[in-house]
Amino acid sequence: MSVRRRWGIAALLLALVLVIATFPMRLALGLSGATDAGITAREVRGSIWSGELVEARLGALPLGTVRASLSPLALLGGGVELVFSRADERLGALAGRLHGSNPRGVSAVTGMTSMSGGLGMIPVDTIRFEGATVRFDDAGQCASAAGRIQLAVTAPIAGLDLSRGLSGPLTCAKGRAQAALASQSGMERLTLSFDGKGAYRAQFAINVDRDPAMAAALAALGFKAGANGFVLATSGRF
Repeated sequence: MSVRRRWGIAALLLALVLVIATFPMRLALGLSGATDAGITAREVRGSIWSGELVEARLGALPLGTVRASLSPLALLGGGVELVFSRADERLGALAGRLHGSNPRGVSAVTGMTSMSGGLGMIPVDTIRFEGATVRFDDAGQCASAAGRIQLAVTAPIAGLDLSRGLSGPLTCAKGRAQAALASQSGMERLTLSFDGKGAYRAQFAINVDRDPAMAAALAALGFKAGANGFVLATSGRF
């Protein structure tokens, strides 16, 4: 191979790298299928290697303004992996990976975000992720789940203080992602499950320990008496 031809190939490769490196993140999100995985933003800036998503959301979960980049290794393999991070003094840190190709979902998510609207009738305010991974296959079945989440309820429920939250591990159960959460006392338990489309079911159980006043207060809030205490069941979509 002649020196001239080698220089030509090198120049072509350099031009290709420059085109890819400066490719707009806004266009890449749509072409890659990341938007189909639930990521949206009010405004998208920068390139695929150094982008910014302004007021980003993952489904109904607000992520705030995050730095983002698409993994080149995933793109070469025909996959989509969006690495995102947020360093915000007011909202706190948040980081993780969004997978737009099979299996879709998120991995290694750590940090906290708000839950506007809570879980239906359950007044959840924030969700904290601790190395959380949840991924679904093309059929919408839970393919893998790991890490932990913590839900915080700042408003008292029938006089109960649950501001320290309910926490537990993420697993796959019967094709759905599931989190079996409990308070520090173990008297309050919340089982949350959801599918690949974000449809969730939640069951919040509180052991009243033979307290008639507490039982009456919970019944007034819609809780039903059951074998595991008073239970409030709700469903919706993230």
